[in-house]
Amino acid sequence: MNSGDDTRESTRCPGCRAELPVQVWDPNPKINASAECLKVSGDLLGFEIEHQLGHLHQLRMDAYHAQHVRVGTPRIGPVFALNGLYMFLERGSGNIDVRTAHGIMANSFNDWPELTPPAEVGRLTAYDVLAAGGPAEVEQAMLAWAAQVWESWPESDRDLVRKLTIDLVPARYFQH
Repeated sequence: MNSGDDTRESTRCPGCRAELPVQVWDPNPKINASAECLKVSGDLLGFEIEHQLGHLHQLRMDAYHAQHVRVGTPRIGPVFALNGLYMFLERGSGNIDVRTAHGIMANSFNDWPELTPPAEVGRLTAYDVLAAGGPAEVEQAMLAWAAQVWESWPESDRDLVRKLTIDLVPARYFQH
């Protein structure tokens, strides 16, 4: 990412592999992300708030978490991230429906499968989304990013999440 006279160091995020300038942020032990990538995620949240993109809040969170799964973290995390992507992308559900589904699932099931994150989790990253431009461009980039992350997971894992969701979540939380 260095250009011209910019001599700042950069680092590669272990989850999404984005090359980012070094930041002073403490890493989060629950997520497979560099401190720099966590800062980008926070900046994207700020952009979301500033430009009234809150209707994509849960999608952004689920895409980020599904792209940054740390092996050995509680099994519920990747399942919930993929559940949110599935519900938004394939069933048309929004923020409230996805969060409600998470609550229903957490209160009615506890034998979560262990999902192994894929080696590649899509070429787009939160950094790409943030750098896309104005609100309309960021919205389109966020949708493309979420779709790439969802599609990067093995079909068997996506089928398992689909089945768990359909089995545990009442149909009224699906828009189609």
